[in-house]
Amino acid sequence: MLDGFRYVILDVTMTAEGVAQLPPYKGSTLRGAFGHAFRRVACPFRACPPCLVPKTCPYTYVFETPPRDETGWTARLPAVPHPFILEPPPGDRTVYASDEGMTFGLVLVGRAIDFTPYFVVALREMGRAGLGRGRARWRLARITDRADGATLYDGATDAERLLAQPTVHQGVSHTGPLAPTALTLRFETPTRLKYDGHLNDKPEFHVLLRNLLRRLSALAACHCGFTLEVDFRDLIRRAEQVATRSADLRWVDWERYSARQETRMTLGGFVGTATFEGDLAPFAPFLRLGEAVHVGKGTAFGLGKYRLEAKEDCA
Repeated sequence: MLDGFRYVILDVTMTAEGVAQLPPYKGSTLRGAFGHAFRRVACPFRACPPCLVPKTCPYTYVFETPPRDETGWTARLPAVPHPFILEPPPGDRTVYASDEGMTFGLVLVGRAIDFTPYFVVALREMGRAGLGRGRARWRLARITDRADGATLYDGATDAERLLAQPTVHQGVSHTGPLAPTALTLRFETPTRLKYDGHLNDKPEFHVLLRNLLRRLSALAACHCGFTLEVDFRDLIRRAEQVATRSADLRWVDWERYSARQETRMTLGGFVGTATFEGDLAPFAPFLRLGEAVHVGKGTAFGLGKYRLEAKEDCA
């Protein structure tokens, strides 16, 4: 059912060209600077909005993706999910010395893979324009494929082309441990799950699954060109039978500036671990794919990243 879901996972390393100061959570800084750089690189007219060539413009597709079907269910989405994720480096380090490196992840989904060269050039331009307080400049050192470690871009040669093609994962090729009756999820970046119009600070399993199915369905339809054919009602009914054995979660707030709304916004999400118990087998492919593409709101900023940890006593 997920064979048509295509994605790549890359690791991007940038080197500071001077002392650089970044916020503890770097997802917003990376996403904002990257968006501006991508627009400069991809837009030939510097005239958007409105876009003069919306059907062929890489920027419009990546950042303003139209619904797959203007009369179908994707047209009712509050917003079409972006086909990329910027995974900030772990930890809350804020100061980098000159010549020190920073590595973060980049996930591309579906048709966005075809625009990989644009992403590479935009990352290079993002570093040249500067990041964080004082706009310290960074050099794009290299981009590697997380699947096999192959180098796609080598900053030492300032390559203008990809040195290799990224490994395209199809379906659930990103695997993780999954015990049949008990499983711990470690939420590594702030996770924002909505249910019944409200954010959840201690989600039940069915809340997690609802958010995950919604995200996977939208990504599949809008970026991979297929409809996720599953019995959603039955899956949710089964998910409601999965119990929360334990939860060690805390809420983390962070702040970002929205250029579109011209205001600072305080956002937050939970991090930590939650252990679920029940018949988990039906959810295995969705949970494993979710490891790669995250779950919940704000995924383009790196939010909603989790890792599966099987419980040894139930494996």
